[in-house]
Amino acid sequence: MFWPDEKSFRKMGLAVILSCLALYAYVCTDMDIGPKIENAYFVNNAGCKMIAMDVMNPEIESYVAKSSTRYGCRQAKWFTKNVFNGSWHLELIRGIDQILIDNNLDNEKDIKCYFDRYTCISDWNITRYKRFKSHLVPPYRWNVRNAVYLRVSCHHFQKLLHEDVHFFIQPPPEKLLEHSRILEKWHKANETELDEPLISVMILGLDSVSHLNFLRQMPRTAYYLRNVMSHVEFWGYNKVGLNTFPNLIAMLTGESAKENEKYWKKIRRMDDCPVIWKDFKQAGYNTTLGEDYPGASLFNYLKPGFGSKPTDYYLRPAQKLMNRMGGTRSDTTCSGGRLLTDILLEMVDNILPHMQRYPFFSLYWWSQGIHEYFNFASTIDQRFVGLLRHLEDTGITNNTFIFFMSDHGSRWGSFRRTFQGMLEDNQPMLFTLYPKWMKERYPLAIKNLESNSHSLITTYDMYETMKDLLHLDSLRDNRLKQKSSLLWKLRGSETPRGVSLFLPVPSWRTCNTSNVPVAFCLCQKLTPLQLDDPTVALVARAALLSINQLLEPFPMCLQLELKAVVSAFSSVPHVTHRHDKRDFTVRFQTIPGDAYFEATSRLTDGVLHQAGEIIRIMQRNNNSNCISELQLEPFCYCAV
Repeated sequence: MFWPDEKSFRKMGLAVILSCLALYAYVCTDMDIGPKIENAYFVNNAGCKMIAMDVMNPEIESYVAKSSTRYGCRQAKWFTKNVFNGSWHLELIRGIDQILIDNNLDNEKDIKCYFDRYTCISDWNITRYKRFKSHLVPPYRWNVRNAVYLRVSCHHFQKLLHEDVHFFIQPPPEKLLEHSRILEKWHKANETELDEPLISVMILGLDSVSHLNFLRQMPRTAYYLRNVMSHVEFWGYNKVGLNTFPNLIAMLTGESAKENEKYWKKIRRMDDCPVIWKDFKQAGYNTTLGEDYPGASLFNYLKPGFGSKPTDYYLRPAQKLMNRMGGTRSDTTCSGGRLLTDILLEMVDNILPHMQRYPFFSLYWWSQGIHEYFNFASTIDQRFVGLLRHLEDTGITNNTFIFFMSDHGSRWGSFRRTFQGMLEDNQPMLFTLYPKWMKERYPLAIKNLESNSHSLITTYDMYETMKDLLHLDSLRDNRLKQKSSLLWKLRGSETPRGVSLFLPVPSWRTCNTSNVPVAFCLCQKLTPLQLDDPTVALVARAALLSINQLLEPFPMCLQLELKAVVSAFSSVPHVTHRHDKRDFTVRFQTIPGDAYFEATSRLTDGVLHQAGEIIRIMQRNNNSNCISELQLEPFCYCAV
């Protein structure tokens, strides 16, 4: 037997120690979030000067920390989905002995499970149409046949032991499941040599994550995007609305939230909105819509929802069933031991084998946790590295253009009340990920895409970009040169608010020509004001008067009083060469409740008027349970 001498032994010991330290550094510490921002501006051109901010600096360090929020499920996961003989099956993965121990039972035959199939007629009509039942006995596997939405509940007599809802997509051929790297040709339409290939479009969205907070909280995902994927990172992306809906509806329809009201407000359903996935569907694409937060989903929060299923694959009915579990309709974070975040990731995973065969338009939006908590995104960092790696490994990134994005930054909390937090709320995150072959096939398009990384852009531009992706022949160099020439003739008020990112975004573009409201515009230099400035007091009092007028018809809500103005800024908008306009942004605190609000007003020729919405910039109001009007929830402080 060989024994190393003392010198060799020490070398081996040192190697082991260094290896352990390296592993610790990788697992337990964050990756470098990138170099310090050296430029003074994220955007610096004639129409917009967007000041640059550091990812981290001493003034904000105290707000950034690992999330203390527990992220897991109390329940144990019982079942998983698997394909056997070409059909979906639900398979028991939790050990039967452990189930019996957990529930103090002696015999598995004492457990009876009910499998209920549901169909989605509309967002408000999800109906059970078939039930089958079984004892929990070998082989612990059940064929769910053609189920799409399946609710499973297991009982011991009247006691509920387990409950979950599963979403199924018809399984692809076995060979695609077994050989994930195989890229099949598109369907018959693509089997012949076409002038232009079809390309899938995927939107991967993270709610309430600013660009800089993404770099802070998700450094591993940022590292993977920057070092593995063909990408463009956008530093001049400016939100166009307060919350998710106005920002995403501009991306999906090319129209503002106000302009979209004509499609749904009178008929009380969203089916007639001209969302772009309808165009993709008409062109032969499959369509998918999935969100992980049913309580605040895009087309249902303060909106009526859809009268029929909007896309081929639609997750919301399954999540509505999850909310109803246990006889309650309250919001939930887990279903049967699975986080809603992971259920949406599971949906993406189930779609991928189909994306290897057919073109898809997919929209996936994550909100759980990150919508509420500034530091929460760090808990899902590794999950999204895994998602991006899986997209790469399965070849999906070779046939898909991906928008990896958010809608706005953190809208409330202590960080939001800082100067940088105010600015970050208006600057969401956007990376575009493109197949490598596009750079060779459409060189000018990708060159323009890259040149726009430091231009003022909005979700209106993403809509125009997706229109180009639907017709790839529009990305040929000669076509782009023609369109660029026409665009350069449209100056001032004629500049279109939406410009494809495959075209050079005009340097003279302003917030005004881009349909960015005054309150959210990042192109203006903010100058701090003295808190006793007379105009500051006027803005605060006018905003408070507006709030109290909203509350007046609701006597259960107390009238608010001004406690203090906490900060104020002024700026000159880029809408005129004459200094006859000035904007004022004022943050103030009210009583009762000590709530913080932010208001922006514009002074034009000596006349002051409110410019945009009054925003509550602290956590949700816990003293507004006396009213049901969600629009008033940020302002109402209940009298009792």
